[in-house]
Amino acid sequence: MVVFPYPTVRDGQSDFIGDCEKTVKKGGILVVHAPTGIGKTAAVLSASLEHALKKNKTIFFLTPKHTQHTIVVDTLKKIRERHDLKVSLVDFIGKQWMCPHRVKDLKSREFNEFCRAQKKDELCHYYNNTRKAKTTKAAREAVREIIAGPLHNEEALEICGKHDLCPYEVLLEAGRKAEVIVCDYFHIFSPSVRRAFLRKLDIDLGDSILIVDEAHNLPDRVRSIMSNRLTAFALDRAVKEARALNFKQLGEDLTDLKKILKKLARRIKPFEERYVDRKELTDETEKQLNMPYADFQADMESLGLEVLKIPGRYRSYSANVARFLEKWTGPDLGYARILRKDKKDVSLSYKCLDPGVSCTEVFDLSYSAVLMSGTLTPLSMYSDTLGIPEARVVERAYTSPFPRDNKLTLCVPGLTTKFAHRNDFMYGKYAATISRMLALIPGNVAVFYPSYQLLAAIGARVRTAKQVVAERQEMKKEDRRGIFERLVRLRDDGGGVLMGVQAGSFSEGLDFAGNLLDAVVIVGLPLERPNLETQALIDYYDFRFERGWDYGYIYPAMNRALQAAGRCIRSETDRGVIILLDERFKWANYRKCFPSDFEFIPTEQPEKYIERFFDVEAVPAYHM
Repeated sequence: MVVFPYPTVRDGQSDFIGDCEKTVKKGGILVVHAPTGIGKTAAVLSASLEHALKKNKTIFFLTPKHTQHTIVVDTLKKIRERHDLKVSLVDFIGKQWMCPHRVKDLKSREFNEFCRAQKKDELCHYYNNTRKAKTTKAAREAVREIIAGPLHNEEALEICGKHDLCPYEVLLEAGRKAEVIVCDYFHIFSPSVRRAFLRKLDIDLGDSILIVDEAHNLPDRVRSIMSNRLTAFALDRAVKEARALNFKQLGEDLTDLKKILKKLARRIKPFEERYVDRKELTDETEKQLNMPYADFQADMESLGLEVLKIPGRYRSYSANVARFLEKWTGPDLGYARILRKDKKDVSLSYKCLDPGVSCTEVFDLSYSAVLMSGTLTPLSMYSDTLGIPEARVVERAYTSPFPRDNKLTLCVPGLTTKFAHRNDFMYGKYAATISRMLALIPGNVAVFYPSYQLLAAIGARVRTAKQVVAERQEMKKEDRRGIFERLVRLRDDGGGVLMGVQAGSFSEGLDFAGNLLDAVVIVGLPLERPNLETQALIDYYDFRFERGWDYGYIYPAMNRALQAAGRCIRSETDRGVIILLDERFKWANYRKCFPSDFEFIPTEQPEKYIERFFDVEAVPAYHM
């Protein structure tokens, strides 16, 4: 019997383990809101391992980010040590991130095209060193070492690097012998990737137990995986590829396709969008090129393969065009076709609205699944939108195990980031409120805004004696790490202020452990004016569930705000204040998204509560 590996099971939290065990044994699908500190990873692994080992099932632990793999591997190590279990684990990240060719700037689809071409023409010596007529001796030795682990992906890469092996192929071979496989969402929820991945592992989805971590991210990730986009810029690059390889006619055809794209955009102004019918592109393409649409798509696919045969060529714009042309003729229901004109470019998008187009098949075929997150509310929205079979779903929500006295949550009325109220007066009012609170909080504070535009507009007006660090768009990993380390240094030196955005790099996934933050300030809700994609999502969910505004607009925004609020209290010893700065948090339709134990005090005088909580006198407020 595998039991919870730590001695700190709190009152009521054993229910989570019990529900996991029952659901897995019955082949059900558990959708669970489980707050930070409940020990989700250890609990779900312990609860599912016994049944997986007994019934010869493979556990797939799916995460949205590489950083979360570490927790899974370390947890399984502790379970193995405590119970002397012979359980093997293989840790996968994206194939391109493991590739010794170091091609990191490609999209996953582009990399797969490149990799396929390299293997087909026997141009990759890493692959050749791993698989010739059969798996090589060096590869078999690497597999034995990895299976003896469990090892983090970085450790497995080091083993493969000693013999110039392809890490992905070695891990696939090891995965055929493993009981637990850690990987990304796209390994299972991208239909084409899933088919190839499971086939190479020799694992059937029906013999798999899926554990989906941070499952609130799954709908958006699947929509992104199932969408595609074509730009005039990409067509220009594809034209150059065609001419370089002496495909003159195809070069002319691509030039005509760009003209078609711009013709479709004549009716709109720069930075505007419009919906496009499928036949607007297919009919015009056949008319202009004087050939069947499918033939043109096939020609582009052939050109793309030729481009990738060029030594040192990692990307094929022609292959991207071919993939888009194929996707464009896909289903109408659950998708939106949108044309957008920017200042210098035109883009045509085939946007997936319904993650169920991929998820339903996965959950139908899988043996069992557990979807968990600290902000998976309302549960019914995720069950609905992910297409989980009603007959198999079990929904559970657990309360926080932390002492209530350690957290103070306030909601300040009279403030809103509602679009109609975005003006200098409201920005000044926000900045004055934030400045007063920063003067009362002794340590680090994170202030999360709905967008970078509002961060700049309000943040520039904030006055504080604390040092300020700000999140920027397109930050690199080392930049984020630098900000995090700076906050650690500032904690004991008067504290600092992190200015970030909701749904950004710092508001989700990053663990501010050890009471690194004394407070989190949530500035408004990340609700912008709906663009055509959001409007299409609202209309689609209205059609499917009669919950368009809730499922397509309000609830996802609330989830992003709650994720940011969750950065404050990370353990039972943490103490901190969460401050909600938008009157809409009090509205009934928004409060539906709060977990049952998320309570706040509405107040126009937050300072008196903050001062009492920290029992400190105000410090001077200065300019940034």
